[in-house]
Amino acid sequence: MLALTIFSLVAVALTTAVQQTADAAIILRDESQVRLELQNLLTETATLKLKPGKTEVKVGDGRVHYVTVVRAVSAKTAAGVVLTNLYDITAQASWRASGQDRSDHAEVIVYQP
Repeated sequence: MLALTIFSLVAVALTTAVQQTADAAIILRDESQVRLELQNLLTETATLKLKPGKTEVKVGDGRVHYVTVVRAVSAKTAAGVVLTNLYDITAQASWRASGQDRSDHAEVIVYQP
């Protein structure tokens, strides 16, 4: 009877550990995919004619919600010359995994002559 109890406890512990490992692997896969998509969105957006504003982007199966935000940036050089045509591009992602809300973002400043 004692051996059966110990075996049951070990089986439950092993099952729990396997489940946690699988959940962690899924989260890591999702985060890697999101980072890749964010970088792709930044690159694609930077190649377009930029206009300040917010745009929702459909990517993949729709589990992850992507938004790009373009803002004009005012900057001056050390000599006081105003730099024009600078844009801050932010790509944001939000999704739900393992019962938790998750989000990530990436940002770049580009010059478009």
